[in-house]
Amino acid sequence: MSAEIQRVLYNISALSDLGREITSEKDFYDRIKSVLYVILGTFLTNKGAILITGEKRGELLQAAQKGFGKTGSQRIGNSSDFIRRLKKNRPCLLNATGASAEIRLLRSALSYSAAEIFTPLWVNDQFIGAIVLGAKFSKEPYGKTELELLHIIATQLAVSLNNYALFTRLTEQLDENTKLYEDMRRIYHETIQAFAAAIDAKDAYTKNHSHRVAKYSVAIARELGWNDHDVEGIYVAGYLHDVGKLILSNNVLNKKDALSDKDVKELHSHSLLSYTIISKIRFPWKGVLHMIKHHHERLDGAGYPEELPGERLSEGVKILSIADAFDAMTSDRPYRRKLPVENALNELKKCVDTQFDGNIVAAFCGVLEKEIKGELPEPNILPHLDQEFDPSMITGMLEALTQELKK
Repeated sequence: MSAEIQRVLYNISALSDLGREITSEKDFYDRIKSVLYVILGTFLTNKGAILITGEKRGELLQAAQKGFGKTGSQRIGNSSDFIRRLKKNRPCLLNATGASAEIRLLRSALSYSAAEIFTPLWVNDQFIGAIVLGAKFSKEPYGKTELELLHIIATQLAVSLNNYALFTRLTEQLDENTKLYEDMRRIYHETIQAFAAAIDAKDAYTKNHSHRVAKYSVAIARELGWNDHDVEGIYVAGYLHDVGKLILSNNVLNKKDALSDKDVKELHSHSLLSYTIISKIRFPWKGVLHMIKHHHERLDGAGYPEELPGERLSEGVKILSIADAFDAMTSDRPYRRKLPVENALNELKKCVDTQFDGNIVAAFCGVLEKEIKGELPEPNILPHLDQEFDPSMITGMLEALTQELKK
């Protein structure tokens, strides 16, 4: 085999090794160090460095080096304009006879006294770094073929470094945007919760009602397999479903005597008022307005405000309706004491197919059963309930509902 063919095969092997190191899954600086070692082995030298541009103009940071001793970042002058006059990705022989003014200026700027070759790294019109190599072991000068190979390596490495820089900037921007989104999301939810607290404060008998309805709705939605985005939507709807009560008279909300027809009409207006207020907000979740407006509708069409039948009600409306009704039954009201849990659950079961959806009542009971058995990491319903009830009745009710739904 001729020496020329051997040289070509060796160069191909070197480029293959380089490509493998550049695309490996190592840490960036470990990867660059491995690339440097491949380059040193390829050109039979024990001195080399890979530099990348810093934030300051004219600054080159040392990404990896071997054999040059204690050296750090390089300053190639306050202005690096002379770099632009060097040929892109083409090796510059620093100690060659008759070197250009740009190369002499570069040689004096570098702190690598034993450097023989400086290869600027360019991508398009952007200078992003350099490869610096010392003399070969043999003390022979770098040949034309070696310089051509170094040019190819420089082109490959420049693209890799540029891609890494782009990825890093995108990652930093993504992290920044994610943090901004999370901050905005937190503020958004805190605002909603403060709004709900204002609603609950107006009605002394329904303190934390909005919080509980939101919690119950989320638990049911998760039991039914909703995704996280839609779960967040029903959480918001639960918090804001009674916002219209802010406009209602305190005399009606806290009246201990039987409500007159006029009082009932005013009380029933709160869902439309809630819708009117909330419709000014552009929510990132579908169905929030529909849930808020129609959470007092019934499957048989006898609800309010529009007497919609069950087939025109979303699953979110049906969930919110059950969560709202259950909390109302298990909370003290000005005109009655709260119902025991068993009574409230039996009321839900009794109203299946007229007021409530049987599948959702079953899902609600399923959540309660899992919470009783300790199968959920964060109970959302039991902590709010009177604990003096027979847990076995939940299982019995769930079994009965399951049988009825199969018919």
